[in-house]
This record gives sequence, structure tokens and C-alpha cells, in this order.
Amino acid sequence: MITFERNEIISATQLVRQFSTFLTELANKTLNKIAIIRNNEMKAVVLPIEEYERLVSASQAASKKTVKDYFGSITDEDADFMMQAVSECRKVDLNEW
Repeated sequence: MITFERNEIISATQLVRQFSTFLTELANKTLNKIAIIRNNEMKAVVLPIEEYERLVSASQAASKKTVKDYFGSITDEDADFMMQAVSECRKVDLNEW
């Protein structure tokens, strides 16, 4: 779980009232991220654009990797079997357990 400093957790009302200040602090890297709280629950996280772009790039690169990229010296047959197993697992509705 991601941890937040006290100054990185703000209410939605506070964000609306001080939007420009928070945007400047994110842009200047005074803050690394902001967690937005509404009704005592964390509802969203705001990141600087550079961090968001880095996360998107990392996600895209990871989604292009194959089983062989992760496990290296396995056979094509074993890699296909593992991919089928992963596909089957994705079909399971965890809410039905």
C-alpha cells in the first residue's frame, strides 16, 4: 500500500478552495502526490504529469512482455501453458468465492 505524508492528504473541499496552490506544489515537486479524501475515504490521487507519464509508460512496457520475458529459459510449450492458465484465472469472479 502506498503511504502518504500528512500534508499530502487533503479533503475535496480543500482541493477546490486551494486548487492553484496544490497544482503549483505538484508542478514544483514540493509535493509528490496528493490523496483526496471525501467522507473520510480516499477517493483519488493527483500526480505530477511526469510521474503519470512514467507510470503509463511502465504499464505499457510491462503489458508487452511475454511469459518467456519473465521466466527466460522455459520452452514455448510451457510458456503457452502458463498463458492459458493466466487467462483462465482472469475469468474467475472473486466475488463468487
